[in-house]
Amino acid sequence: MKLSRNDPCSCGSGKKYKHCCLQLAATQTSSSTNTKPHDGAIAKSLNWLKTHQRKGWQVAFDHLMQELLIEEDREALSQLDSESAGGIDINLTEWMLAEGSIQIQGTKRQIADYLIGPFGPCFTSDQRNWIQQLAQRPLRLYRITDVKPGEQMTLCDVLNETAEPVVVIESAGSQAARPGMMLGARVMRVREHHELSGAVYPFSIMAGQDTISRLQAVTDEFGHLPDLAQEMAWTLMSSWLQQYVAPPRMPAMIDSYSSHPIVSITDYYKVNDWQAFTQALQNCPDIEGNLVDGWSRLLECDDGLTRSLLSINLDKKPDRVQVFYRTQNYADQGRIWLEDLAGSCISILTRRVADPQSMMQQSKRSKSKTAKQSAIPDIDPQEFSKLIEGVIRKTYANWCDEPVPALSNKTPRQAIQTSAGLERVKGLLRSYQTGENEQAKKQGRPEVSYEFLWIALGIKS
Repeated sequence: MKLSRNDPCSCGSGKKYKHCCLQLAATQTSSSTNTKPHDGAIAKSLNWLKTHQRKGWQVAFDHLMQELLIEEDREALSQLDSESAGGIDINLTEWMLAEGSIQIQGTKRQIADYLIGPFGPCFTSDQRNWIQQLAQRPLRLYRITDVKPGEQMTLCDVLNETAEPVVVIESAGSQAARPGMMLGARVMRVREHHELSGAVYPFSIMAGQDTISRLQAVTDEFGHLPDLAQEMAWTLMSSWLQQYVAPPRMPAMIDSYSSHPIVSITDYYKVNDWQAFTQALQNCPDIEGNLVDGWSRLLECDDGLTRSLLSINLDKKPDRVQVFYRTQNYADQGRIWLEDLAGSCISILTRRVADPQSMMQQSKRSKSKTAKQSAIPDIDPQEFSKLIEGVIRKTYANWCDEPVPALSNKTPRQAIQTSAGLERVKGLLRSYQTGENEQAKKQGRPEVSYEFLWIALGIKS
């Protein structure tokens, strides 16, 4: 599956690829009027290798491609547009300089060691330091948690929840970046600040989740070995390349508490007696809510947290309610419980089930509609935003105290107790707000603020 410049970006931003992650991926090719002391280190290294070890370099590069991709996938890459192909070539070249080896007079040598050795290029001290850092700085997977366009980005290590956030000075890449994006990168030390090495590996949402699973598996297998960093770098780069030749696999979505697969299940009921129905809910000790805001059935779990087993909301039709569950098990047990509680006050109409795959397909179909088709007719924009706000507040009513996979299954309230966790929580909230702002712009309505979650956690935005 080839991703062209004019295709919708796979990160889910709604923008064309050329206006989104392609810009981020092309960070290393952008020109700058502000030259840096280490500028020229990569070009000088490559020219030297192609002059003094042309055959060895070509053999090593070809071997890298053969190890990474089968022939069919290599052929797919050869059909990419020039910008995408150029970005791939730059990333592979940097990887070779940082991680690769080359045959020199029958002896395999690390390329970085060869370059900074006594017979290597005539580097300046800053250029030499840059090549040394390339070999020393691990290629890691990061999540962007904050962006100052044209200035800097804040990155959090996806696999190391205790690692402190790092601010990287980045002018070009920060223009296209947004909170929530995942990318592979080497973070370099330059004087008193950090920069990206040049090569960046942006991941779509789905590919990023798949890559996390692969990296965790590598950690489990090689965590006790000294070459863990090399195995992680290899896995990350190969996962990144797969985005260009194959669609990402749908990751398993599992409820963190019950360990059951997540599905979206909605039961639709006709309410025969509103007074008796609401009274029955009010008399139930594990139900919270009211007729206006809806109700939730809460469960006090053995880990000390409170989770929602079901939510009951008013339907558009005045004599109906919708009951939502997140797993098949919750739905089957919840239906028996609710109908036993309410008795003849309600009557089941239908049940709708949507698995993650069908929900994704529906999302893709929705994104393919034109702006005119996707516009909300006959609804005042202000009123529409109020409806959206109601949905958001209900959806995130218990968010502060529910385990979040992106926080290593900690609750946001638990995570903010450390500086690293606090930045990750802030990053999630910024990504929610960014997504809402983009959606509101498409729908021509005012934006809904997530400030209520910042307030609930007692943190500043």
